Amino acid sequence: MHKDYSAYIHFLAAEYNILYLGKENQELYEKIALYFRTANEIDLNETILTKLSTILNKYDINLVVIDAQGKEDLANRFFQQIKEHDSEILTILLFDPKKFEKLEQTISFVDMIVFYPIVEQLFYKRLFSVLSSEYAIRSIGKREVVLKQKIVKEDSIDKLFDTYEGSSLFISDELSDMVAQINAGEFTKELFEEVAKKLDEIASIFSKSPETASVTHIYQELSSYLRKIKLEDIQPQQLKAFDYLSEILNDVSVYLLNMFVDRVFKDVYLFEHSLENNIIFFKSSLEGKEDDEDNSKLDFF
Repeated sequence: MHKDYSAYIHFLAAEYNILYLGKENQELYEKIALYFRTANEIDLNETILTKLSTILNKYDINLVVIDAQGKEDLANRFFQQIKEHDSEILTILLFDPKKFEKLEQTISFVDMIVFYPIVEQLFYKRLFSVLSSEYAIRSIGKREVVLKQKIVKEDSIDKLFDTYEGSSLFISDELSDMVAQINAGEFTKELFEEVAKKLDEIASIFSKSPETASVTHIYQELSSYLRKIKLEDIQPQQLKAFDYLSEILNDVSVYLLNMFVDRVFKDVYLFEHSLENNIIFFKSSLEGKEDDEDNSKLDFF
């Protein structure tokens, strides 16, 4: 099953201006152009080469796709001029693997390569890798500022959201994968350790602001509890408790997206109350203490 990277690429590419050099794959250009702040497509020829620096400046280009299909020599020259103009511009090279020798020097220095015939899902996966790596590098500076301040000022909750938007997106995605493992019955110490690590990361994020800090201890306590679970002591009738854990993690995943990405919900106190109740229900069920009258269902949003 292929992973759908579209939502993440849309987020990661939102600040990029892309220039697509080549006319061999119009359909691919039209699809990826939708993800970027601006997109321009120009043919790969001698005339454009003489105007390349002007074009890069005019459109403030920070990512270039070089479609070298049938124009390998020109592609080499375009790449050299791009790097001479601005070495920080990200470059993607599309080419026929049979022409590897003609592009060997360029291939060693571009940020991403994709072979013809183009497989879209593979292209998106590699584009995601390039953009997410660049995002991580850029985020280091933001994170250092937050860490030096130790806590985000109370009147700047949006600063917290801006700083951790990407991190929350990726944590949410990882939690979704873990939920799928739990639903498939893959109960292992290693899996619960990974879930605990993600909960610790969420706790760390929420601890940065007074407006969200109150929920921090809940994630920390659940993380600690998961690390202490002894699978060998669990009876078959208690395994249904992991269905409740799955629902809790799924709810946390959705909440992160709502709060940090979509910005449609910021009431941490209502979620805090619901989360505490659901965790108590999960623990009681796992420990065989479930009270059917008082705990008939989980309290989700």
